[in-house]
Amino acid sequence: MLHALAEFCSPAAFARRTARRRPLPPLAPLLTSAEQHDVTGLVAAALQAGWADLLPEDLREGLAIYREGMRLEAVRAEMQLAELLHLFAARGLPVMPFKGPLLAHSAYADATLRPCLDLDLMVHPDDVAHVLACLIAAGFEHQDGLGRDGVAALRRYAGEYILFRPDSLPVEPHWRPAPWTMAFDIDIEGLWRHAQPAAFLGAPCYLPTPEDHLFLLALHGAKEQWHKLKWLVDIAAFLTAHAGIDLAGLRRAAVSQGCRRVLDLALLLSHRLFTVPLAAPPADATTCRLADAVVARLDRTAEPPIGPYTVNSFQWRLRERLRDRSRYAMRTLFTPRVAHYRRLPLPPALRWLHVPLKLPWDLVLTPTIGLARRLRHR
Repeated sequence: MLHALAEFCSPAAFARRTARRRPLPPLAPLLTSAEQHDVTGLVAAALQAGWADLLPEDLREGLAIYREGMRLEAVRAEMQLAELLHLFAARGLPVMPFKGPLLAHSAYADATLRPCLDLDLMVHPDDVAHVLACLIAAGFEHQDGLGRDGVAALRRYAGEYILFRPDSLPVEPHWRPAPWTMAFDIDIEGLWRHAQPAAFLGAPCYLPTPEDHLFLLALHGAKEQWHKLKWLVDIAAFLTAHAGIDLAGLRRAAVSQGCRRVLDLALLLSHRLFTVPLAAPPADATTCRLADAVVARLDRTAEPPIGPYTVNSFQWRLRERLRDRSRYAMRTLFTPRVAHYRRLPLPPALRWLHVPLKLPWDLVLTPTIGLARRLRHR
């Protein structure tokens, strides 16, 4: 089903070729898989464009209603992003949108076909406190129960906050493209040097170069282990829309940051599923095996794999430098997270104990408690 799903996504996302008239696969599993991978809008557009006469009337009406809902959600996301950009500009805070509406407009043939679940903004590390205060003044809040210790912990390791307001999509200000614990050696200052002042949706902001935006997309997919097809459609659509992108230069920059395999994996997966880039990108044996594993998993499920805050073989193999692997393992094993502060509240003078206690807590106490609960329920 994965390759059939990818074929239905391609024409609507890329405007690179017209939809080919081919026998329809079973629609129920196709649409179920599309929903799981967040590409229902693309599949709906392809069905409407090439197979409308073969669809039951109620399904045609349902697809039209769904796409109108997506259009309204896209307009809502754009208005909220513009509001935020104006808010930060009025306070002299440089912010750089990425993913979300910016990606939809810069990569997709129809910007309403890419769903947006939150609003991502890169902020300079020196401005994090000011950006957070600005969002809180605008009515946004951290998740319930996070508390001062939780906010401080996220500041140390997460690379991002996520804030909520009842009338808005969640907002995610990022000061790192990936958590500190993942030990990606990203040139954040270079990202800001390359960014250009511009306007998006009529609001002033900074925009990443196409090369840097692609790199951010590759980092995000790597963090999530590419468990949804949507993120690979993003890569392929972006490459199609930016045919002149300097992949060779981007790859050199990725090598210097220890992220060659991160970029190569994104390009290789995009090529395998969508033939984008048109020529197979270079990749070592480990990258090819990681791509095999991702495709096999995508074909089975869209459920998220083990999270980025647990040492796992995917993230270990994704790094080509031994020092990055070592930093990733040590930081992930010994950095306390919000959950640890919640489960083991300590007075301020003893909070340093969270570091030595984290490993036995994770490897011994937590599994023991889980086993005891399962046995009790039996």
